[in-house]
Amino acid sequence: MSAASKDGKAMLSFVDRRLDEIDALTDEELLAEAQETGEDPERVAQELRALIESLIQEQAKERLKSARASLDRRRVGMPIASATFLSFERKQAILKGFAENDGRLGERLTMAARKGDGASEREVDSILQDLRDLGAIDEDGNPR
Repeated sequence: MSAASKDGKAMLSFVDRRLDEIDALTDEELLAEAQETGEDPERVAQELRALIESLIQEQAKERLKSARASLDRRRVGMPIASATFLSFERKQAILKGFAENDGRLGERLTMAARKGDGASEREVDSILQDLRDLGAIDEDGNPR
């Protein structure tokens, strides 16, 4: 074992012991120790909360980025769905069939229609791609 490796293990061991000591303190003891060193416990707690929240957000962004990359890799290997080459009217008919059996999808399409703009062809294509990815329809838009 190298000297650097021994030093690293010694440091981790020291840190682990110190964390165990801190963890064993009661709240009152921890507050007293912080005040003895001139720290404002409320400010330290706020800084820790902000740091933890920042780390959580970073982790969530990384997970989302990884999930998107994974989905993109999956889609690259998939053949292009012929359903995307159907007429817009046929695409809408496929969605209408699903909307009749899926209240949430029907509600979304109804809301878009109430706004007067309806679902765009891009939105319809996206929904059809999702249905295909889920295995609900085949490449031609037929229900499975």
